[in-house]
Amino acid sequence: MQVHVVSAGETISTISNKYHVSAQQILNLNQITNPNQLIAGRTLLIPVQPTYTVKPGDTLWSIAKKYNVDYQQLLNQNPQLEGQILYPGTVIKLPERKKPTIIVNGFLEPSPSAEHFEEAKSALTYLSIFQYKVTADGNIVPPKNEEVLLNAVKNSTAAPLMTITNIDSDEFSEDIAKKILSSTSVQNHLFENLVNQLKEKGFRGVNVDFEFLGTNARQPYNRFLKRLTDRLHKEKFKVATSLAPKLSGQQTGAWYEAHDYETSGKIVDFVILMTYEWGWSGGPPMAVSPISQVRAVVNYARSVIPKDKIVMSIPLYGYDWTLPYVEGGEFAKAVTTNQAYQIAAQYHAQIQYDVKSEAPFFYYNDENGKRHVVWFGDLRMMEAMFQMVNEYQLGGISFWNLAFRYPQVWPLITEYFNVKKVKQ
Repeated sequence: MQVHVVSAGETISTISNKYHVSAQQILNLNQITNPNQLIAGRTLLIPVQPTYTVKPGDTLWSIAKKYNVDYQQLLNQNPQLEGQILYPGTVIKLPERKKPTIIVNGFLEPSPSAEHFEEAKSALTYLSIFQYKVTADGNIVPPKNEEVLLNAVKNSTAAPLMTITNIDSDEFSEDIAKKILSSTSVQNHLFENLVNQLKEKGFRGVNVDFEFLGTNARQPYNRFLKRLTDRLHKEKFKVATSLAPKLSGQQTGAWYEAHDYETSGKIVDFVILMTYEWGWSGGPPMAVSPISQVRAVVNYARSVIPKDKIVMSIPLYGYDWTLPYVEGGEFAKAVTTNQAYQIAAQYHAQIQYDVKSEAPFFYYNDENGKRHVVWFGDLRMMEAMFQMVNEYQLGGISFWNLAFRYPQVWPLITEYFNVKKVKQ
């Protein structure tokens, strides 16, 4: 697969001629229904052998490392370059990548349709069904329509994980967490409820998404995770936990302090780093997951957690901010990648790409004359994230969340990785 960035004036016809692929193949793979709305700056997935355009400072060695390909195979694909200086703009062929085997997790809330899971299932190890609310007395409140996703995943090669949370009235509850973490009897009741429901409903394990636990909950939460993992491992269930994006073990704040990277990495089967929401609906406009910020979190995680237990999150959404941004003012609206493209086409916006953040963005004026900026994700961002996973030899990737459809991601994943399957 090749990622192509549409240039001004290009059409599906000219792109298909360039790659010697039928226009219909490109339209189908990218789920484009109106080829006349193809806009500059959009990324397309092209079903051909990938190529790379040389940039200043590149060498064959650096390109081979970046794309996780064998140096000799890269040279064999481009024999004319042996002993030659690489000039910017030169297009070289990339050989088949060495594909590491990784975990791929996707979060999704149940709904009347399982379509969002169906289009991603071949590229998933786990489907984390969100959310099962844990109450202060250790009971579990399942989401509505859970059977929709459970039935869908039952007929796939992906395995379901139950995502348990301390959410009450749409917010993470410190009070609920305290009551659970401070009571062995409540924990025992919760563990038995979990084991029964995991067995009854066919789950492969649990993802613990307990957040905003307060500033004095680190040790109680560590003990809780250890007791939970010991209990579920006896029943052969997997245990994962979601961790706030930290830069050090001393990071303060109600979201961060209870999440002990080093201890969690020793206890559970894998951790999911919540590497998103730097750009968030109530904050100033910026990329949701600037790659420099993500890299900083991953670097800290790698210093205290075995790398094969680290699962790095990638967002499937962006935000549309109304300008000027005012703190405490109007919240930004979440958008999918395809919705961002539709907005850009509607308002004839110019899509730009921020290399530092590895994220696309654009400005537009709405019907009322209000200025907007949209930051979102595209296939260039995905490739940059995938390359970091390869570079650091991480255990996997997690997507928040499949409700934000981006079908082109899934064939790109299988181009880069062998997806681990644990379902028997």
